Formats: sequence, C-alpha cells, structure tokens
Amino acid sequence: MFGFGKKKQGIEGLKEQAASQEASMDLAKLAETYYEMGKAYAKEGDLERSRLYLERSCTIYSNFDEVYDKCGKFMDDCDERIGNLEGEALLGNELLEQVEEKAEVLSNRQKYYWGLMSLARFQVVFQHLADCDNCRILGELSQVLNMLYRTINENVRMEDLDYSLDFITRFYDFGDSEAFVNTKNQAALDSGAAIQLFDLNGNSTVTLLHLFVDKFISLLRDGFDTVEENEEAELDFIPCTLLIDYYLRTRDEELRKIPQIQAEISRIWADYDFVKGNPDAQEVIHRLEQYRRMDILK
Repeated sequence: MFGFGKKKQGIEGLKEQAASQEASMDLAKLAETYYEMGKAYAKEGDLERSRLYLERSCTIYSNFDEVYDKCGKFMDDCDERIGNLEGEALLGNELLEQVEEKAEVLSNRQKYYWGLMSLARFQVVFQHLADCDNCRILGELSQVLNMLYRTINENVRMEDLDYSLDFITRFYDFGDSEAFVNTKNQAALDSGAAIQLFDLNGNSTVTLLHLFVDKFISLLRDGFDTVEENEEAELDFIPCTLLIDYYLRTRDEELRKIPQIQAEISRIWADYDFVKGNPDAQEVIHRLEQYRRMDILK
C-alpha cells in the first residue's frame, strides 16, 4: 500500500487526497484512494457509493499497465468486493434484472428499438462532454444515430458501413483512454453540479454502449429485415441512462428519491410498453427524434 500516514482520516480525508491525486493524475495512488473510499463507504453501510468508488478504482488499474503493476496488493480484494455487490439490492442491479426479465418476451426487432430509445437519450449528455479534452468522439453520437435508424428503412450504404467500423474501433479505444478517467474532463450544467466524463463509468456504461452499437453494425451489413436471425440486441446498458454515478457523486439524497432518476425510470418502462405495442418504423423514428433533443439531466 502507499499508506496515508497521519493525514486526515475518514471519508472526508480520503476525498481530499483523491482531489489532489485527480489534479495531478497520479493514477496509481488515485486507484488506491478510490479503493479505500469504497471500503469506507461499505463500512458505513452506503453500498451504492461503495460500488461507485470500487468500480472507479478497478477501471483505473485495469486500463493502464503501469498502474496495474503498482496495485497488486489490493486489486483482488477490490474485484471481490465489486463481485459481492452484484448480489446486493442496489438500484442498478434491480433495474437491470427487471430489464432482462421483460426483454425475454420481446422479439429481437423490439429489443433493438428499445435499445435505440435509451441510446438516443445519451445524445445531449454526450454533447455536454464532447468539448472536453480528447472527447470529440462523443459529439459523433448524432451521426451514429442517423446511421443506425436509417438502417431501419433503407439498404446499407457503403459509406455507413465504413464509418461504423471506424467509429466502433475508436469508441472502444476511448473507453480505455486517460481522457476517460481524467476528472478534469467535466462540463458545467445549468441544472446542477458539473458532470464528469468519469461519471459514465457506472454500470460499465461505455462498454455496454459499445456492445449495443457493435451488434447493430451486423444489421448494417445484412439489412434490418434480417433482425430476427441476427445477433441479439445488448440491452444491459438501458439502466445506464439513470447516470447513477453522477447523482451519487453530486447529491446526498437517496437515489430513488431524486426526480431525474424517477423520471428516467418512468421513461424506460414507457419505452418498453411502446415497443411491445409493435410500432412501425416511422413511429419509432418520431419518438427517437424527441429523445435526441431531451436533456435527461434537467
């Protein structure tokens, strides 16, 4: 361990250390401090915030070899703690279980429609963050959405296929970059505290978004009319629209009582009812266009 000496103890002391390490991008020490914060919150019974900081620690030491080599003394315990939290009654866990259960009765077409609804609500969130250093790729979500739901009505265009393959490679690399874990990459909001790019770490948001879009690319190749024979849609990212890490980091109240969280949960189930009613492509696109203008952080 790096050790904390006689510095201020407790969660507030750990927050001060984390702030200093975030400013200097001392990633190895920051990974350990986040791990210690995760343990401290667990000791207080706050398992939601325990998960937040344990997952931040895991992302840092997993993404960078030079950090991984310095964190061997606590990595196994951190990984085990994260695994144990998967069985706890956390909001993200509960919502994911409900999404997976409800998806069982949907056709693959309906599943892709449901996923598109949630993906569209990330557009404004990504626009907030796209001007951060080395984050320009987030501003491309609008082009990606145009491409994906153009596939619903049209045959694939070669330029779409070429772009999709290039985008998905760059987006994968982005999730493993220092830009992603740099807490200075944040955007001011009119409606509250600034959002950090690292707030997208929660529930593996970027990884699961990548999986959804990557599978959709197979439909670009084969045409949307092959959807029932094609790869099953990846819907585990749907609960990520709650932006749980942002609210855990910036708000003190219980997650389920936050109005934006409540509103987003309602939208998720409203989307489920919508796609279950077998809308046609134009109805889907109309709903998507509404979501692409919506700021779910307000």
